[in-house]
Amino acid sequence: MDLSYRKKITKTIIYILIIAAAAIIQSTEGLAIEIGGARCFLLLPVTIILSMGEDEGFAGVLGLTGGLFWDLTSSVHLGFNAAFLCIICFCCAASVTYIIRNTFISNFVFSAFSAFLYSFLYWLFFIIIKGVHGAELSLFSFYFPSAVFTMLVTPLIWIIVVKIKRRLNGPVRL
Repeated sequence: MDLSYRKKITKTIIYILIIAAAAIIQSTEGLAIEIGGARCFLLLPVTIILSMGEDEGFAGVLGLTGGLFWDLTSSVHLGFNAAFLCIICFCCAASVTYIIRNTFISNFVFSAFSAFLYSFLYWLFFIIIKGVHGAELSLFSFYFPSAVFTMLVTPLIWIIVVKIKRRLNGPVRL
């Protein structure tokens, strides 16, 4: 879509505010969405849904922004979240641009896949390789349940975020 400069700036600011709100909800103890010890990785679906249908470079910047917000509140400050979200958002936007359509199903599949991939890679790099003793089973007791919970919350996030995207960009296909 060809948007004017003012509309592009407004859209970018609103997207960053949505990502910041998701980061605050995800990282604040009283606000975090949690059931039975499984936490919702809210920034994953929010940044992916915002990135789908956008230019690949802009999508990468949105992912980088979300990852930086996540890294600011993370106990491990290695830039893992920023790099992961940047790459995932770039790949999702490129897939929508060149291969598939921007639909609910594609948003859901990319969000679910990224939640499970994030959980596995984070567990592998920061639990197994780092050698945290006694935390080998955390993949099945925390990380995968959190990925499932994130996957279950994704449709609600999609409904909310797509309404905002439609207002800023125009219609998105179902």
